[in-house]
Amino acid sequence: PPPQRRAPPYPHPPQVLGGGDTAMPCDNLPAPGAPEVCAKGGGGLILPIFGDAEHDWPTPVRGTLYFIGLLWCFCGVAIIADVFMAAIEKVTSKKVLVKDKTTGKSRTISVWNPTVANLTLMALGSSA
Repeated sequence: PPPQRRAPPYPHPPQVLGGGDTAMPCDNLPAPGAPEVCAKGGGGLILPIFGDAEHDWPTPVRGTLYFIGLLWCFCGVAIIADVFMAAIEKVTSKKVLVKDKTTGKSRTISVWNPTVANLTLMALGSSA
């Protein structure tokens, strides 16, 4: 029997861009003739948030709202990074019993081990 022909993995052929580059459909480029994400009628995964009505707003208002959203996202990343670093400090530090020479009392302190911390961060960062 003749070999069966399989369907191509992408529903549309690749687009040829300027400079001889080829864009595949998974590159999320708009179809030829389709409006851009920022143009009226266009749309991305999240933006524009309020649909086509948002394009009627003044540009400074849109810019300010998007900037506030960007700051909000950076604050979230900062909080998560702070919690993450506290957890790394907890994991990589060890407790040491220290005796105070003046009072004679003993107390426990955490000692940071920078080698273990660096290796832990390197391992976590490269496991993407």
